[in-house]
Amino acid sequence: MKIGLFTDLHYCDKESISNRRPRLSYNKAQEAMEHFKKNNVDLVVCLGDLVDDCDNKEKNIIEIKKICQMIHSYNIPFFSLMGNHDYQNFTREEFALYSGGAYPPFMYECHNNTLVFLDSNYSSNGEIYVSNNIDWTDAKLPNDQMDALKRILNTKKNIYIFSHQSIDNTVDKYHIIKNSDKIRELIKESGSVKMVIQGHYHVGKDTIIDNIPYHTLKAMCEFDKEYFEILEL
Repeated sequence: MKIGLFTDLHYCDKESISNRRPRLSYNKAQEAMEHFKKNNVDLVVCLGDLVDDCDNKEKNIIEIKKICQMIHSYNIPFFSLMGNHDYQNFTREEFALYSGGAYPPFMYECHNNTLVFLDSNYSSNGEIYVSNNIDWTDAKLPNDQMDALKRILNTKKNIYIFSHQSIDNTVDKYHIIKNSDKIRELIKESGSVKMVIQGHYHVGKDTIIDNIPYHTLKAMCEFDKEYFEILEL
């Protein structure tokens, strides 16, 4: 099974936001999709922060539809996690409607592999992120997802976990899920997780924790090069 991966496009119709170059992400994503198509990937996954804020709800809708229509035009199944910037623009239901896909958390089984997509866009008090009231440094996996993850880890094999925020505790502390230690303990005890794949930490990182690779992709939006990968399971 081949999975095309990219993360943190922060796409919107703006030339620059801080050190991000949101407008360039459209062409970068298109190059990624061309590469994925040529290499016959089975699935494309964005690890979150697909879009950024155009400062106007109607414009935000236009831009997410634009980039997702391009992605879907390659006729490859496409999943996108939601990042904190996606929640700044949309609710889960709106994101699913305008992006043309499901929203996390969910599980996908294919070719004897189990892909688990988490959503840690909750504050420490357990409340889901809401537009204009988001502290991106305060992310937590809620109890219901912790329980669901434990059930999956106890019953499935060949598991790959996808998360926007970092479960890897060796990255910059502001990017780490608050209860990541409990998530890592579940992963360690299960013995069935092959890899953890993450976004959010724009410079990227690779770490081995308890003999499990924790792989963080570089952001699409910050660099001249279009960063994307193909993961072969």
